Amino acid sequence: MSANLHQPWLDKAEADLVVARLVLTKEHHTHACFLSQQCLEKAMKAYLLDQSGKYPRTHRLVDLLTECANFNPSFSKFQADCVVVDQYYTPTRYPDAVPGNLLGGSPSEIEAKEAVDIAEAVLKFVKSLLP
Repeated sequence: MSANLHQPWLDKAEADLVVARLVLTKEHHTHACFLSQQCLEKAMKAYLLDQSGKYPRTHRLVDLLTECANFNPSFSKFQADCVVVDQYYTPTRYPDAVPGNLLGGSPSEIEAKEAVDIAEAVLKFVKSLLP
């Protein structure tokens, strides 16, 4: 497809990862998790735009991953990672999020580091596939 369609999404994904790393150093674990989720979402949408010129209107990483895997089955290796980071989309944004999400309360430093590491790995993988 067109290289121009995916680039703004990829740029935003990269910016989200940079800021996620920054806020992690300031111990803002919740924000690091949310920005990691955003990085993954935008990276996968960039890939889908490159492959098909469109992406599904969803924030669910597992759904986006399934769509990406339709074009490249190697995406499936990130299934468990997307399940982990998917849990941070809503409860990290709202103080009255759905009860039951994030059973342990706010994300810990370990969870935030894991989310950032996952975002970095997926973004690196997506970038390796794009022109």
